Amino acid sequence: MKKLLYTILALIVILGLGYIIFLNLPKASTKNKETKIEVSAVKLFNDFNRNEQNANNRYNGKVIEVSGAIRNISKDKKGATVVLLNTDDMIGSVLCTFETPPKSKLTDGQEVTIKGQCSGLLMDVVLNKCNLVK
Repeated sequence: MKKLLYTILALIVILGLGYIIFLNLPKASTKNKETKIEVSAVKLFNDFNRNEQNANNRYNGKVIEVSGAIRNISKDKKGATVVLLNTDDMIGSVLCTFETPPKSKLTDGQEVTIKGQCSGLLMDVVLNKCNLVK
């Protein structure tokens, strides 16, 4: 009985350590990854609005470059820079969360190209691990 208890306890400790190590691994950056797709913010959002399943198959998990005009710039709860790109939709946009703050100053209305990993559609099309291309 003691052997079983020690085995279970050792397994819990090993799994706990593995989980802690996994959480502390460096996050994969998109900065030096090859861009799979270049698309405008309007087209990206419209693709998801027309057929979300097809858009998920085409964009999700891929590093893409999205071009468009900045609608809004803010910070999230963790202090990361978040840029919303305009689309033809009054409510929806392309939401880009940056890995590190952009080096150049961004302003509303500015045309930009942002590289990031597509995570799909919530209310906005979401891009994570973003970097400013130009």
